Amino acid sequence: MAKFGFLLPIPAMPVGSLIRVAKRIEDAGFDSVWVPDHLLMIPTGIVPEAFSLLTSIAMVTERVQLGTCVSDPHRRHPAVFAQETATMDQISNGRLILGLGPGEAMNLDQFGIPWSKPVSRMEEFTKIVRMLWKEDRVSYSGKFWKFQDALLQIKPVNGIIPIYFGANGPRTRELAGKMADGWLPTPRPPKLYRKHFMEIEQAAKNSGRDLNNFECGIYVYTAVANKYDEAFEQLRKIKPIVAFFPKVIEESGYDVEIPEHLGKNLYSEITLGEDGMRKYEEFGKYVPDEAVEDFSIVGKPEDCLQKVEEFVKAGVEHFVLINMGPDPKYVMEVYAEKIMPSFR
Repeated sequence: MAKFGFLLPIPAMPVGSLIRVAKRIEDAGFDSVWVPDHLLMIPTGIVPEAFSLLTSIAMVTERVQLGTCVSDPHRRHPAVFAQETATMDQISNGRLILGLGPGEAMNLDQFGIPWSKPVSRMEEFTKIVRMLWKEDRVSYSGKFWKFQDALLQIKPVNGIIPIYFGANGPRTRELAGKMADGWLPTPRPPKLYRKHFMEIEQAAKNSGRDLNNFECGIYVYTAVANKYDEAFEQLRKIKPIVAFFPKVIEESGYDVEIPEHLGKNLYSEITLGEDGMRKYEEFGKYVPDEAVEDFSIVGKPEDCLQKVEEFVKAGVEHFVLINMGPDPKYVMEVYAEKIMPSFR
């Protein structure tokens, strides 16, 4: 059985509209609603604070899981994050999932927020947050934070909130295998997804851990239309964010010479200044049409059904869909009526 959810259309809509869309997602039978936890986003638009928005959505929904895709360990002290998320989990009656990643320049550099050693910081942040959720009092001395007889006076509904790592590199995938509750990477083709998940499995095995309660997700763009070209053109317009990382394009087997000044981790390193936007637009010129197709779920309903099946065979258990269809309501209908029933 696979789960299906949608990332809300941020930064394209005002907050009130986002809450209404979330309610429609639940009413249509989907499993989850997700929001980006950003200060800034590309392309630009309205970017609300993630947990305020999720709390509002929790008040008008009853069943769907609610998640961040993804948060980082830099903008909030771990105690504040633990309290904030435990509160939201209480409000939603235990429906919260936390996506957590090492961070992106667009949320940090332009605001002067330091983020040295991001992966080590994410590891320590996760340990502390879980201790504060579980234990009565916490004393801890680490590289980045120190606690003495600290306590949290609100706990998650089930004593813990699942944390899925947005692990896109070898080191973060290894860490996901050792300690995460799930995996939520950026778009990649099914074959590469399977290869990367095998790295997570090996890391879990090396640490003496099984992955019986581990959930494999993916953040993926989708466009559905009655004509293939109409759907594909929607994703072709946003090539840079469909493929995200130059190194992932190369690792997927595309023989593309991407200029060195664009780097290997463009999305993580880009800022919203003039230079950053120039790099974003330039990168799109190097993304092959074939990669857009390979990295996404696009086409007529039968094309999308087949691609979902490929992802499921590669190990995907929870789809976080970014709806880019020429008719977003039609995309939801196709998934609800034709695709989801095939995997339930």
